[in-house]
Formats: sequence, structure tokens, C-alpha cells
Amino acid sequence: MTSQFIEIFLFLDPLGRRCNDARKTIKQFRSERPEKVKLRIIPIVNFKRVYGHARKKFGQNRTSVVERNNQFSANTYQACLAFHASAMQGKNKAHQYLEVLQGYVVEERLDFSKELAFKVAEEIGLDIDMFAEDYDSELTKKIYRKNLKLASDMKITGTPSAIIYKDGVHEEAIRLGEEMEREILHSICGLKEITNVKDGEEIKEEVKKELHNVFNLN
Repeated sequence: MTSQFIEIFLFLDPLGRRCNDARKTIKQFRSERPEKVKLRIIPIVNFKRVYGHARKKFGQNRTSVVERNNQFSANTYQACLAFHASAMQGKNKAHQYLEVLQGYVVEERLDFSKELAFKVAEEIGLDIDMFAEDYDSELTKKIYRKNLKLASDMKITGTPSAIIYKDGVHEEAIRLGEEMEREILHSICGLKEITNVKDGEEIKEEVKKELHNVFNLN
């Protein structure tokens, strides 16, 4: 039996490759569900991953690792603030902002910078003066700090991570980490009456068979 609605809290590093993959997976999952799927994106700095990336790049040179680690974490923090600044102009704009930003940083391998942050804002049609004001505001920093507390309260230890609620039943929350795949998401939320919203037709039978084979469902 499918849910009446699904709520997903997606914690991610806005500059991370795996987080970009997770966002795409959930976007596709939402398009395939017949019920309403509410998505809340929560960008945070994953310090463990930032350090691992810097260490991988610079090896045993501790000074370089520390310096690059600080730069990576600063860039991710600034990207989080840029996301929250874009969200001041609407949730959909924030999701669009993240998608375009990840396209540049993850897929085109551009370094994050304040110039890039504003380039993305202009590209998606944000009010640039409002974006600039919100980007540097104390309110935006406060929102980020509240999200860090939320991540701690939800026991988030890495990114990407998702907390999934069905029909508002928070006592039965399901937690996913990097194993975020469509098959797993569909198995959690119910396989029956899954439709493709774009054309109103059921998902192809082979997809359902694949889901049943992966999870040995009856």
C-alpha cells in the first residue's frame, strides 16, 4: 500500500559529487510517485568528508592538508549560505539554484567562488540585490546554525543522508545514507500504483520486477 504523502529531509554537501547523485535520484523518485512528496533540502558542511578529500589530494603534507581542508570547508559553508539566500525567494528557486550550482561545481569541475554564486543567482533569475543582502545577512547564518542543530538532533553523521517519513508518522522514520537508490526508496514507500507523473502511465513492468528481485518481495 502506498502512502498518502511522503516527507524527505535531505542533508547534503552542496559541492559534493555523491550529494549531487543523491539529489538527482530523489528528483527522479518524486516524479515517479503518485502521492505528494515533500522535499526539504538541508545543506551542511560534512567536515569528515572535507578532511578526507583534502588528505587524498595532498597526502602526508599536513600543512597543505590543513590549509586545503579549511578552504574546502569555507567554500562549502559559503555555498550553504548562498542556498539559503536563494531560498528567501522561494523553495523552488532554492532547488533550482542548487541544481545549477552543482552542475557547475560537480559536473563541470569549476571551483566555488562568490562570483560563481552570483552567476548562478543571475542565471536563474533571482533578484540580485535581494540575494546579495540575504547572502551576507545574520539571518542566513542563523538558519544555517539551526540546520546544524537539526542535523545533530536527527543524528546525521555524514552526507548525503535522508530521513523519510510516511503520512506524517515520525515514530516510523527511515534513515538512508549513501545507499540512496530509486529501488530502495520505492521499496520503503510502497510499490503498488507507482505512476510516472509526466505521462500518467504505470512504470514499466520490468522496473517493478527489478525492485522485487532486489528485495525478494512477494
